[in-house]
Amino acid sequence: MASGSDIGKILPYAGKWTTDTLSSYDENVVPEPSLRLDLQKFWESQLIFPYSVDNLVHAFGGPKPSDKSRNSKVLSIFPVYKPCAPRVFISEPYNFSYIKAPNRVFRSAPSLNDQYLGWLDRVQRDKADIWQACGIYDLIQLSRTGLKYQQEMIIAALHFFESSTNTFHFECGMMTPTLLDVAAITGLSPLGDTYDPCKASDTIKFDFRNKSYSKYIVENRKTSDEVSDEEHVAFLTLWLSQYVFCTQSLQVAKKFIPMAIQLHECQQFNFARLVLGCLYESMRDACEHLKRTGDGSTFLGAGPFWLLQLWLTATFHTELDLFLPEPYYEESRTRQVEGTRLARMVPRERGLSYDVAFQKNFNAFLSLKKFKPSFALFVDRPLVLSCRIGLTSGDFGLVGYFPNLVSRQFGLTQILPKSIYLEEREVCLGKHGMTEPQFHSFLNHFNQPSYEVTPFDFAPSHACTREFFNWWSRHYEGRLVNKTALLTAISNGFDSSILNKIKSKLNARGSKSKAGSSNSSKPLPLPPKITSRKRSHSTETPSASKKQRPIPATCSSAPDKDIPVLSTIPEQTNIATTQDLPHNAEPITDEKKKKKKKKKEHQPNQEGDNHEVEEIEDVEAVTNPSNIVVEEIVDISLDTVFSDNEHEVVGDDSDSDGFLSEVWILNF
Repeated sequence: MASGSDIGKILPYAGKWTTDTLSSYDENVVPEPSLRLDLQKFWESQLIFPYSVDNLVHAFGGPKPSDKSRNSKVLSIFPVYKPCAPRVFISEPYNFSYIKAPNRVFRSAPSLNDQYLGWLDRVQRDKADIWQACGIYDLIQLSRTGLKYQQEMIIAALHFFESSTNTFHFECGMMTPTLLDVAAITGLSPLGDTYDPCKASDTIKFDFRNKSYSKYIVENRKTSDEVSDEEHVAFLTLWLSQYVFCTQSLQVAKKFIPMAIQLHECQQFNFARLVLGCLYESMRDACEHLKRTGDGSTFLGAGPFWLLQLWLTATFHTELDLFLPEPYYEESRTRQVEGTRLARMVPRERGLSYDVAFQKNFNAFLSLKKFKPSFALFVDRPLVLSCRIGLTSGDFGLVGYFPNLVSRQFGLTQILPKSIYLEEREVCLGKHGMTEPQFHSFLNHFNQPSYEVTPFDFAPSHACTREFFNWWSRHYEGRLVNKTALLTAISNGFDSSILNKIKSKLNARGSKSKAGSSNSSKPLPLPPKITSRKRSHSTETPSASKKQRPIPATCSSAPDKDIPVLSTIPEQTNIATTQDLPHNAEPITDEKKKKKKKKKEHQPNQEGDNHEVEEIEDVEAVTNPSNIVVEEIVDISLDTVFSDNEHEVVGDDSDSDGFLSEVWILNF
């Protein structure tokens, strides 16, 4: 590794400054890397590159974005992809009845009992060497701690999560669990190939009848002196289902058998990437459900949320007022991984009601104004992570991993970040819309080693550049709902009298809908998923057997039903809603209206048609979305959306809010 005096011979400095030259900059803020054209290409390929302040060497976290990665298409989906916006950026009423007892959002949280511990002790006696060899010994030992989920803390944090970049959007910048965090917390290596369930050998034949945890143990725990290969696979299948991936069904899942066999045979795959990828996918799914709880509905959060809680505890233990009880001092002193200590930490204030506990945690995250050195715990490159576990076509999924957005967590200086997504069709949202060919194509494309790392000695820095500071400040302040109104809305979400009024309005609107009231006041439904170029005829009755694509949480899954209009939080004037009229819609002339009317008169009205066509009698009515009905778009290729030919473009990226316009066909 190069020393400070030798760095210049290997890597050119991106800048050399003194305290005096930086006197006009805020604390922990430095200039962007040198703008010399001959160095731009170089910085675009490096994950770290040096600069100095008063001759003390620090490092920028790369790669530096090129002009191609800062164009209008990229800025329309980065740093926020509209369907994935954090809940705190959405001005809708809150309803927290779903976290009030006896509701338990995270029922799939690992639970500890003597039956499991007895089997664990038996298998560990014979198979500990295998666990050590494949790197899962420390993670298995974490299951002994009996971690208790802090539901209010996890849900409060999820309100700040943006699920296309898989980062939390705090005022101090973006933060996220990283592969190095996973390694420090669990002992899992961040190295290895992507997990492939098809690589399990067929030398071990294992199956089971009872899926419930207790009955499964009774069925598969043996009494012989030696633990057989089949019993070992059976134990690992239980451990993966209940303590690692935490299945929503609260049962042992057969899809984990191939993984258990590979672990038994010490096949090396990147377990850390898989767990982190599945956590990101679980967080995305939970965030979609969070956005639908305004009507009082609840949901179940499943997946490795234990990892999220341990990371939040490690990173924000001071802000969240957590401490380690004295009985666990000795265990913590001899720990092999950080997870052992983190699993024992608890809130200093115990016995708080669910509403007080939530608001305390929410305010802690809302108040993260400055990045602190304590946030940097444990150099990675941007790529995509697989969250595929099973063998079925619905199990293929990828999620984005952006360590360059959180450079300060690695002791690197944060620059204006680069997005690995250059257009909307590249955004990976877990298993949503992912096919097997896309899975392999995206995995190969994004995980190519296109960046370089030249090691050198440097002092940790948790600074950022002025350009990043200004960019993030504009983004966060422009999107976050007014804080006073936000905190009022959070408080109202726990007020039963206000929630009852909202429920009454929902029931009243539901009754009117059943009575056959007019739908003319319905808010504009969101556009359907774009798939290919073929357009359905407006009179065509949808086939009941045709497989429907999953709909994002921000989209209405039932456009033909009455949708209540709830009171909203006052929002910043520069934030566009998802119901904004596309700016490129053409003005309606009298001649066009006549053509539409004539076409409608000759169009048969089929009983199975779910799409109404309404006529606008005045041009000014275009500004009222309630009078606009969206005709479903079926099979329109994304190549059309991103076509280089301006005559083929059916939507553009110049919306007033900076996001890609939805592709709409307007019927007037």
